[in-house]
Amino acid sequence: MNRHTIGDLHQMQSLPLSAKIRMTEYRIRQWVECYWEDGVYVSFSGGKDSTVLLDLARKLYPDISAAYVDTGLEYPEIREFVKRQEN
Repeated sequence: MNRHTIGDLHQMQSLPLSAKIRMTEYRIRQWVECYWEDGVYVSFSGGKDSTVLLDLARKLYPDISAAYVDTGLEYPEIREFVKRQEN
């Protein structure tokens, strides 16, 4: 498994958004190629990060599943947002 150093992480943080998106799309494709589309899902909390990840994944694989776990700690607005999403 590839491990990143703190220097690697700092360098990746300084990349332009377009490069970060390309890297993320590449990773999504790697997962789907390895586990097939029906073996991959996005863990979706309804927050900004998982919302962006789900959007990127569904642009590549429109039928990719999203999994949401209601821990009881979420704000009501987050629960309502999650309910309005496909899947």
